[in-house]
Amino acid sequence: MERLPDNLTDWVTNDKIMITAKGQTMRHRTLAYTKGIKFIRWHFLLAFFFLTLICVRSSFAIEFSTFAGGEIDGRGQGFSYFGIDLTQPITKTFAISGRVVPNYLVYKYYSGNTEIRATSPGLTTVAGVKFTWDKTTLGIFGGADFRNTTLSPDDQFASVRGATSGGVIQGEFDHWFPTKTNLGVYGSYSGTSDFSYEKARIKQQVSNLDYKGPTSILVGVDQTYGRNADFHGITVGPMAELYYIPWKFSIAVRGGYKHDSTFGGGGYGGLELYKGF
Repeated sequence: MERLPDNLTDWVTNDKIMITAKGQTMRHRTLAYTKGIKFIRWHFLLAFFFLTLICVRSSFAIEFSTFAGGEIDGRGQGFSYFGIDLTQPITKTFAISGRVVPNYLVYKYYSGNTEIRATSPGLTTVAGVKFTWDKTTLGIFGGADFRNTTLSPDDQFASVRGATSGGVIQGEFDHWFPTKTNLGVYGSYSGTSDFSYEKARIKQQVSNLDYKGPTSILVGVDQTYGRNADFHGITVGPMAELYYIPWKFSIAVRGGYKHDSTFGGGGYGGLELYKGF
């Protein structure tokens, strides 16, 4: 139990300490907010530079697509995102590409015996290169990541709290086998929370094998793994995708088993959308 002050002098001294601590906290939050605003400006400068770069004259048309999705588990943890991808082919095998992805993350953890709920909107902007060889694509990207994390109740000792920013690197690999089997692998690292993430998916086309119809159905399995110094989690489960060829539109559902270092085992479900232009 906290000791009560013995006299009025102690009260005044403690009050000054509290005021100083609050002042330091407010200055820290103001500084973090200012850094966050500056970091957002760099996001837009990076996006502007990329758009200027890809708008140079080329014999290949710019490829534009959007993607969105989300995931939630049985404990109310999850994420959602909406992204824009612009790709400018330079040759038949080489292209430059950039993405802007607003996102929203919700997760929970324990600080002692107290459950903390974190909500964390963010913005990721990356640019990079893509290599394409027949049925194989390899992409390498780098950029910046900004996130503003709110904790309820507040945890002043949390490693991720308030406005944070840092570099991010991403890589992706996609290959279609002659059997109409697709393998996709994605990996990323974000300096905002020292977080590494990996996703692998294998899916099989099971309908419209001759492509005479407008719709193809694919089924498969995907797996994810993420970790940093404070958390690690893994998911694995089936997925199904419907692709409508005339619109270059796909919708995929996924779900299965999830295990994380905070709550142990449980279930999850997710949805993904893609639209090419």
